[in-house]
Amino acid sequence: MLYFDYSVILHCNQIVERRDKLAGDFQQTHKNLLACAKQHFLKFGFERASIREICKDAHVTNGAFYRHFSDKEALFAVLVEQVVQNISSIYSDSVEKHFEFVRANTDELMKLWEISEDTIIQIIEYIYENFDIFRLLLTNSDGTKYANFMDDVVRLDVRDTMCLIEEVKKRGILVNELGENEWHMLVHSYYASLSEIVIHNYSKSDALKYAHTLASFFSSGWKTVLGI
Repeated sequence: MLYFDYSVILHCNQIVERRDKLAGDFQQTHKNLLACAKQHFLKFGFERASIREICKDAHVTNGAFYRHFSDKEALFAVLVEQVVQNISSIYSDSVEKHFEFVRANTDELMKLWEISEDTIIQIIEYIYENFDIFRLLLTNSDGTKYANFMDDVVRLDVRDTMCLIEEVKKRGILVNELGENEWHMLVHSYYASLSEIVIHNYSKSDALKYAHTLASFFSSGWKTVLGI
């Protein structure tokens, strides 16, 4: 007759329960640190925010903090990086649509700006889904690798816009020549205008209304400057 030592089974179950509890505690502590850190970064900015005070509000020790994050910048990165990646994807998709449109619709070039307005609206929708994170990126990231978030976006857009203009020229469409510095000024003014909705905490309804205004304003400007 087989003999089962039920005490061993009970002991194993207790080990599993403790493991699951520890995993749950770790995840909850992780969430608490992120939530408290976001509020401290929003209030004080990255440079003035204190790990000690974040831990205090999250009810964890400084030692426990380092089981979750290597340092304060790593904590900031976990808060913002996914949003940075997602906005990059939205931008990349928009660039690809612009190139595809130019290659397929040379005779309807003016509709490029309709695509641009759709992209503005899509970005605004995403901004309001992650409003606090964009506040961190645009106004509270000094001292991190994200401090130049806006300039990085502008440089990328300038590069892609100049490539797009070359693609337009290949289709036999004459456009005025602009230097890289001119492109930088114009593109920067576009993104600076868009960032105002975050910096000045506009309502989403107002922001969506302004999207049409911005698209109309810059569309007319691009056409005039490029001589299209």
